[in-house]
Amino acid sequence: LPSSSSLSTESNKVESQTIAMTTSSSADATLCPYTLKPISSIDKSELAVINPEESECGHKCSLPHLISYIHDASAGSTHFCPVCLQSKVTVVCDGNAADRVLRGEPHGENDAQERVVCLRYGPIHYYLSLQSTSSRITATSCALSRIGVVLGVDVKHGMKIIHNGKIIYPDKTNNDVSEKILSISSLDIAKKRKKPSLVVIGIRKRQLYSQGSKSNAAAGVKGVIFAIVSMLTPRALWSTMSWGIGWTINTTKSLLGALYLFAKSMLYPPQHRDE
Repeated sequence: LPSSSSLSTESNKVESQTIAMTTSSSADATLCPYTLKPISSIDKSELAVINPEESECGHKCSLPHLISYIHDASAGSTHFCPVCLQSKVTVVCDGNAADRVLRGEPHGENDAQERVVCLRYGPIHYYLSLQSTSSRITATSCALSRIGVVLGVDVKHGMKIIHNGKIIYPDKTNNDVSEKILSISSLDIAKKRKKPSLVVIGIRKRQLYSQGSKSNAAAGVKGVIFAIVSMLTPRALWSTMSWGIGWTINTTKSLLGALYLFAKSMLYPPQHRDE
């Protein structure tokens, strides 16, 4: 039978392995799966909290990258949390809005500050906080801008907001509907409704904060450089040189053969038979 010391040693090994695995998983959860940057280094307005009400999820990542993944890379398909790869993404909050949404608080201590707008865009429910400001007018007027920037939709051309089957934006009377949007959102959050009442419709620009065109240009430059480098490899140079030598030899042989036949025809002209 094993001694008590050996048993304690084995239990210590198992415990240390468990601690190591737990530490490793927690370390992975502190990094954004898209940028591989620490979650703590991401601004809360640019941070996405996925399904904050689920105990199994609530993971965090870059908000612009997550939205691009959902609505561009694999639009129309089922999306799972990029951290745990198990929970289906249904609710996305930014870093400032997540805690208040869980508490059912649509805004901070000051009614003009840290207000939250909630909406549905595609199959996802979004809860977005507005920038803190001392002016109530500025807070309400930036609601539409915040929606457009986060979702990548042109606010003035193409975006529509629907409430209870009616289009409330754009408004035919050119009234600012930001305060109405915030009031509807506040009521949804306070009553903890399962679905936001506001539905946003619009086509994304399919650009991740103007990085799409830059990445395409960089990919094109890399492709050209790769093609040039591949042509300068020893194997490619030897293949080109072999083809050139073969072509030169065959061309020379053909030219010499033609000259020989011409000289022979001049020195020994064909004889004509007399009839």
